[in-house]
Amino acid sequence: MMNVQRPLVVIVRGEDADAMVKAGLRHFGEPSQERVVIKPNLITNYPGPTTPVDVVEAVAKHYLALGREVIVAEGSGWCETWRAFEDLGYMRLAERYGVELVDLNTADYEVVERPDALAVKRLELPSVLRGAYLISLALLKTHSLTGVSLSLKNMLGIAPGEPVGAGKKRRFHRLGIHESIADICAYRKPDLAIIDGRVACVGGELGGRPVPYGLMIFSEDPVAADAVGAHVLGYDPLAIRHLRLAQEMGLGVADLDRIEVVEEEA
Repeated sequence: MMNVQRPLVVIVRGEDADAMVKAGLRHFGEPSQERVVIKPNLITNYPGPTTPVDVVEAVAKHYLALGREVIVAEGSGWCETWRAFEDLGYMRLAERYGVELVDLNTADYEVVERPDALAVKRLELPSVLRGAYLISLALLKTHSLTGVSLSLKNMLGIAPGEPVGAGKKRRFHRLGIHESIADICAYRKPDLAIIDGRVACVGGELGGRPVPYGLMIFSEDPVAADAVGAHVLGYDPLAIRHLRLAQEMGLGVADLDRIEVVEEEA
């Protein structure tokens, strides 16, 4: 029988973002790309359901030290992206380190198509992602419609939003949210997934309660990272439809029995 290598997922336990990021990233190689794009989850402009700026800062510092250009890119769904950047401390991050901020809701894009897509047959893919090393830096979070909101669902934010005040990504809900998540990741899968679970958002994607888990999850297989994240949150990963679809589409592994998990303290 062929020996199929299992994807590696690293769980780092601790509290300090710098130490945890350093411990997690040492398991993965240096990217060949010169440009690193970090995609946080800034669904809105207040802490709780959004990626904390300190973990983005820690990741940015890591790649800046390697001589890479670093861009933080997001397309908020429930507020204007620049308001989220300002209110959550990302403007200060950009000023301090010379990191570029990009609003993916209004950025230049190229249209890509996949006739075999489940729901999203045509996507406006931001040009800034072309040729970049893409990191989905999500929060450990539950979601009322999708069960979990982790590195794969975070990728909905790369698509330009509708010009409305809130619900800018609502077309994907109309098309089928799980299918849309899998499709968008098929168009542009993250090269690295990081899930910040130091304090999770549980019980509401926009206003859940903070639950401390004291961990971060790292993997070059975002499906595997989300499977482990879902398990941490108490879900069967294969019961999360977009994770099962992503595995069926060959985007990664959602079956915990086929994932290598390494845990360490930071």
